[in-house]
Amino acid sequence: MITNRRTTIALFAAALAAGCAPQSPGTTSTSAGTRTPAPDRPRVTVGLTYIPNVQFCAFYLGVQEGLFGDVDVTLRHHGEQEGLFEALQLGREDVVFASADEAVVAGGLATIATAYQQYPAEVMIAGTAAGLGDLRGKRLGIPGRYGSSYYAALAALASAGLTEEDVRLVEIGYTSVAALTTGKVDAVVGFRNNELVQFQQQSFAVTSLPIADEAVLVGPSLITTQARADEEALQRVVEGMRAAEERVIADPEAALRATAQQVPALADAAQRANAEAVLEATTKLWLDPSGAVSVAVDEAAMQRMRTFLQEAGIAK
Repeated sequence: MITNRRTTIALFAAALAAGCAPQSPGTTSTSAGTRTPAPDRPRVTVGLTYIPNVQFCAFYLGVQEGLFGDVDVTLRHHGEQEGLFEALQLGREDVVFASADEAVVAGGLATIATAYQQYPAEVMIAGTAAGLGDLRGKRLGIPGRYGSSYYAALAALASAGLTEEDVRLVEIGYTSVAALTTGKVDAVVGFRNNELVQFQQQSFAVTSLPIADEAVLVGPSLITTQARADEEALQRVVEGMRAAEERVIADPEAALRATAQQVPALADAAQRANAEAVLEATTKLWLDPSGAVSVAVDEAAMQRMRTFLQEAGIAK
């Protein structure tokens, strides 16, 4: 992911792979975002990037079932030409659901909750592999030298004691599954709730390896401006997201029904099955080491990430 049009293309490709229907640029999620707000209740607009997807089901279900309490939440999918944090910085959104590593690179932003307690990007090597050290001499596919996938590739190499000189980084755009299954590359950086699901559905054998033993990067989170990080209404959204994640795990069918209102393609049985697999993979990423839902921000992990990105020359 990255804060420019390349992010749009990445999410569009991922959504198509998951069977999701695109929405017009700049539209708001319909059933989830059109409630008439009470005049005496705080209003918060949450940005959900570019394409409706089951990965956002906690927000769809949370609004539908009133899990954000006395906060009127509007969900807004970004326009196709819009930068990831553009609406937030211009005041059109109050908080955005995005990867914390990209927020650090963008600068001037604050992570107020971490939805994915496990970083979703991993290195996926065709066939069997003993560890990240097996990347030496191999072709590693990444969308390009930007965004979470690139940061994950650099973190994986550092974890293995390798450098970019020890592997061949191949820019493959958003064709990771095709590139690996056709032998264009030997490994790719992919997401456990996207590419790995596709490999499994195609019965294509891969070894999926975490980028490090200890958290180096932090993934999908609630991001706002530093000036607004402590606002009470935003903290209520944080608690609502946690409650919604618990609700999704307790009743995944309710989450899929809420998603189907945003993604009509789920009426198709094959697309529904794909969404179920993506949802199952996604909910596992919400769990902390104890197996409980958590949206806590690991400040130690955040500091390790800042240090890593600064030392890599990516963040200031």
